[in-house]
Amino acid sequence: MISITAVVEGMSDEGAVKSILNECGFSVGMFQGRSGCAEIIKKLPAYNNAAKFSPWFVLLDLDSVDLCVVDKVQKWMPRPSELMIFRVAVAELESWLLADSEAIADFLGVSRAKIPFDPDALADPKQELVNLARRSRKRDIREGLVPRPRSGTSVGPTYVSDIREFGQTRWRPRIAAHNSPSLRRCLNRLDELADRLNSG
Repeated sequence: MISITAVVEGMSDEGAVKSILNECGFSVGMFQGRSGCAEIIKKLPAYNNAAKFSPWFVLLDLDSVDLCVVDKVQKWMPRPSELMIFRVAVAELESWLLADSEAIADFLGVSRAKIPFDPDALADPKQELVNLARRSRKRDIREGLVPRPRSGTSVGPTYVSDIREFGQTRWRPRIAAHNSPSLRRCLNRLDELADRLNSG
């Protein structure tokens, strides 16, 4: 496998990103970022410079279906280096997780019929995932992913670790890509980079 440095907004993203990269023939040499979108945007020039010398993958959330991905990419990464793959998930990485409806329904303990058919069109995929967890048959999912009353948080106490583990061990990127054009484009760009590196 080809070693690549991956930049993510938070630790909950790491499992799915690792699965995506493994699927395309990459192994994660190191995770960077984990400090939210604003901090990553400040460091994009440095990440892009480093990608002149080794492969880098940066994933940010669009955070709104009303914004244009192309405009954001042009603004944040107008001239990517040869070994940079810069992608923006529509609207959040959670929409990619919901796109594997069979795996996420089994993980959450809900009927597959309750999983949204077009997750890329959801305004707030993370909230949708938490709302599905609220209706789970599994007590550990309800208690882990759903925020406690008056906690002041948007997710439950084990959300980060549970989502990270699900993304790494149960979620299937190629299956999910059938329901998410945003994820499909991401896999295509990574496949192209892997082909280029393996043939060079």
